[in-house]
Amino acid sequence: MNRSDTHRPHRAAERGRPREFDVDHAVDAAARVFWEQGYHATPVDVLCEATGVFRGSLYRTFGDKHGLLVAAFDRYADGAVARLKEKLAADMPPREALREALLHYTRVSANLSERHGCFITNAVIELLPGDHVLRPHIEATLQRIATQFSLAIARGQQAGQFDRHLDAEEVGRFLLCIVQGIRVLGKVDMNEVALASIVDMALRALT
Repeated sequence: MNRSDTHRPHRAAERGRPREFDVDHAVDAAARVFWEQGYHATPVDVLCEATGVFRGSLYRTFGDKHGLLVAAFDRYADGAVARLKEKLAADMPPREALREALLHYTRVSANLSERHGCFITNAVIELLPGDHVLRPHIEATLQRIATQFSLAIARGQQAGQFDRHLDAEEVGRFLLCIVQGIRVLGKVDMNEVALASIVDMALRALT
C-alpha cells in the first residue's frame, strides 16, 4: 500500500462532517512544522499528522497549504512582536532594556535546536521575492519589529541615554538588520559570546 492509500479512509470518513477542530492549535502545530522543515519541503500529509486534522478540513478552513502557511506565519509573527514589545518595555533603564532584548536574540540564536533559525527569517530567505501573497505579511511584520525598536530608541533619547541627533526610525531599521543578521549567523556555529559582541558594538553606535 502506498502512502496516499493510507489516507483514503480518513478522507472518506470526514465527508459531510462540519469543521470540528481547534483552529488555534492547528495553526500553532503547522507553524512549528514550517519552522523546522520549511514550506516547500513540508508535505500536506505531514501537516495533517502534526495538526491531527484531515486534509479536507484543512483545505476548507485555510484554502490550501499556502493559506495555512500564511495563518501560521501571522501567528508566529504576532507572538514575536508581542514578546519584543514586552522586553523593551521592561522596568529598567531604556538602554538596559534594549540590550537585554537584543541579547535575547543572541541566546536563542546560539542555542537553536538543530539550527532551524527564525521562522520569519527563514520565510524571507525561502519565499521572497517570488511569494506575492506572503510578501505583505512579511513586510508588515518586519516594519512592526523596526517600529518597536524605534520607540525604544525614542524613550532612550528622552532619558538621555542615546544620541538625540539620531533618527529613531532609521535606528529602528538598523537594529532590525542587526537582529536578522544575528538570526542568520546563529544558524552556523557562532557562539553566544561572539553574537553578544555584535550587540555591544551596535549599542556603542547609539551613544
